[in-house]
Amino acid sequence: MKGSPRHRILEIAKKRFYQQGYYHTGINQLIRESGTAKASFYDHFPSKRDLGIRVIQAYGADVLIWFRQILRESPSPNDFIAELSKAVIIQMNEDASYYQGCPIAIFSCQFPIGEQPFSDEFKSIAFRWETLFALYIARWKSNGLLKETTDPMEMARDLINLYEGALINWRISLNEVYIKRMFAQMKQVFDPQAKK
Repeated sequence: MKGSPRHRILEIAKKRFYQQGYYHTGINQLIRESGTAKASFYDHFPSKRDLGIRVIQAYGADVLIWFRQILRESPSPNDFIAELSKAVIIQMNEDASYYQGCPIAIFSCQFPIGEQPFSDEFKSIAFRWETLFALYIARWKSNGLLKETTDPMEMARDLINLYEGALINWRISLNEVYIKRMFAQMKQVFDPQAKK
């Protein structure tokens, strides 16, 4: 793996925390797999907790970029559902041996509710997702694609809830029906709001 020691450590940690979990991944494993010296590790990340925060931030940035790309390619709510559907199916099929669902949800479930400093990082990520979704929903509303009574933030939270809930239930059951139902339910969220 190329890049600076910091970059290599972070990339390996992102993979291992996602595949093995935070508590089942040791610092020595990360040092070995990233090809860095122990002293170098601690120069960049004074503790595993510091590394965990950086991994959360990296996951948050990755998912935000992914959502933003899907939303940019979606001039309407129906386009959004189609684009999200394609993106999720690609992840599930192309990365079948690696993909386990949303890295933020998976990582957040490893810590007790409210555990600091992780909890604040997760809340910050959720807020950025809500804000991004609400922005696009407000655009669809202003373009006449949704009713004037649509509350963009409320709808954003409904969509995120469906997305995260479906992925968690799919991960628990390995039943793709949850993914199919997610898209059907998203259509229902948009449909009552659509202008007739």
